[in-house]
Parts: sequence; structure tokens; C-alpha cells
Amino acid sequence: MVELRRDWSEVIITIQQDMERLLGDFTSRKPPSVRFSPRAWEPNIDVYETADEIVVLVELAGLKQEEIEVVVQGNSLVIRGERRDIKQGIRRSYYQMEILWGPFERGITLPVVVDADGTKAYYEAGFLEIVLPKLREETRRVEIKLA
Repeated sequence: MVELRRDWSEVIITIQQDMERLLGDFTSRKPPSVRFSPRAWEPNIDVYETADEIVVLVELAGLKQEEIEVVVQGNSLVIRGERRDIKQGIRRSYYQMEILWGPFERGITLPVVVDADGTKAYYEAGFLEIVLPKLREETRRVEIKLA
């Protein structure tokens, strides 16, 4: 018969609690309170359609207009830039950290091909609104010639 030492069972219980906490972080809707990530982050967006346009609303609090780049090609839209920490160089200890800093990029496949030249963008109060006119499908009769 195998006899477990008492301190070994406490180690297993501690590991089990750590795993449950880790899995809870993965499955919870809200990310852990403190997250340090050097990778690019993606801003939140809404995309909706009207009869003539596709509209994309992007949440970009803390950025200046000149720090945002918008690229449209065919049915693709890319928004990129960088949110810089406004208190750089100040020594501080965080109790909670949810605001993501650093470079960001968000690519979107639009549901239709849009007119890149007619696209307009407006930035106010931390929200970027991109209005993309839909390209009208033109029906054209093609003449068939003898070869």
C-alpha cells in the first residue's frame, strides 16, 4: 500500500487551485486585472451598413488625429497607429491596469467592395467614424463579335 505524505497532498491542492484560477482567467469575459503585452492591440469597433454606405466606428480614446492611419483597398480596411502612455517616465505601482498602450492595428474585411476615393473619416471625442460609399454594381450588356 502506498502512503502519501501529508505535505505532498497540500502541494497537489495548491497546484489544483492555481490551475482553476488560470482556467478561470481564460474563460472569464473580462481579462485579468493586470496584463503586460508588447504586441499590438486591437481597438473595439462597430460595423454597420446603410443603403449606400458601410460605416465603421472605432474606439480610440487618448489618440490624436495625426496618430491614426486608415487604409482602404477593395473590400479591406486597416486602421493602425500607436497609443502612447501619457505619463511616461513617472515611477508608479499599478493596482489595476486595463488600458492598453502601444501600437495597434485592426484589419476588417468589409461585406462589399467600396469606393476608396470617396471614403471619409471623422474623429471626435475618442471615436473614429469611417464612412465608405458602396460601389454600385453596373449592369452592362456586352456585345459579342464574330471571331
